[in-house]
Amino acid sequence: MQPEDIVRSGPNQYVCKEGIVKELQEFLNGFHHPVVVTGNKSYEAFTTYTALPSEWKVIQHEGYSSPEVIRGIAEEAGEADVLIGIGGGTVLDTAKAAADRLDIEVITIPTIPGTCAASTPLSVIYDEQGNFIRVDYHKRSSYVTLVDPLLLLSSPIEYVKSGIGDTLAKWYEAEAVVRNTKDSLSLMVQAGLRQSVYIRDILLNEGLQAVESIEKGESSSSLTNVLETIITLAGTVGGYAGRYGRMAGAHAIHNGLSFIQETHHVLHGHKVAYGILVQLALEARTNEIQEIIPFYQKLGFPVKLSDLGILENQEQAKRDIAAHACKPEESLCLMGAFSEAEVIAAIESLE
Repeated sequence: MQPEDIVRSGPNQYVCKEGIVKELQEFLNGFHHPVVVTGNKSYEAFTTYTALPSEWKVIQHEGYSSPEVIRGIAEEAGEADVLIGIGGGTVLDTAKAAADRLDIEVITIPTIPGTCAASTPLSVIYDEQGNFIRVDYHKRSSYVTLVDPLLLLSSPIEYVKSGIGDTLAKWYEAEAVVRNTKDSLSLMVQAGLRQSVYIRDILLNEGLQAVESIEKGESSSSLTNVLETIITLAGTVGGYAGRYGRMAGAHAIHNGLSFIQETHHVLHGHKVAYGILVQLALEARTNEIQEIIPFYQKLGFPVKLSDLGILENQEQAKRDIAAHACKPEESLCLMGAFSEAEVIAAIESLE
């Protein structure tokens, strides 16, 4: 039995409510040694919004969720009986992995809606230079996940857009995997696929209004809907559908891009959004590319290599992206057999 064959429906407890993180201590009954894992900017955003008890130990981390960092945080956490991750996807993945290493519970509080990391029982692992290594699956889901729209209202606008790009891939990847399988699909897989349709429609219909709310600093129903879609609904696609609802072509292209130094400044979701276009080009789904390009343009998503910061050595970049995406262990293979030449041709068609 592989981890991706097990249905994981989401956090043990989940609350989305304005002001909910100010009630954090109410969820800690029975715990005696909470330790906070956070980043510098995320800690500043959180403590500007509300205070943490002065007696709680706080571990701040900047950088990638690497094996070395995870091991170090687990050691520094000492006798902790629960870790509280406060931050973006990298911080939350690091906290989840450290809690798994310590075999204790983890509470997740996102400070930016960049990924579904707050709601998924897995961590994306990179090396110290930011190159993708693997995905680790954990024994536990989060003990509590708290989504506070008022806290998230202060999110940098590009992280909100990145969350939309990353989450939009749920439909395109799940649909491609399911369409290219000959397996009989269980009810759980079908439920995951239907969630991905729901997610796509929310993002395409309300994503721009959510971005406008962030820009104005005003809460709205569209903002709350998009926040929950990115942070929580997104995790249900892979949670229910397992291997049929996880990463496919878009994330394989993202993972290839992670090895190109020029793209390290580009946010995860923006690279995944570009990966969606490459995936569609691979399958010659030109009409779908044309349909979503206006949405991409309004959000400033990359549509060609120069948008990703790759201005020189583009031929080598294409080869590097394709070589990684076509590795047997990469997720591109879940939607069919593609050669490096075909991936390069798909990238060139977008250019």
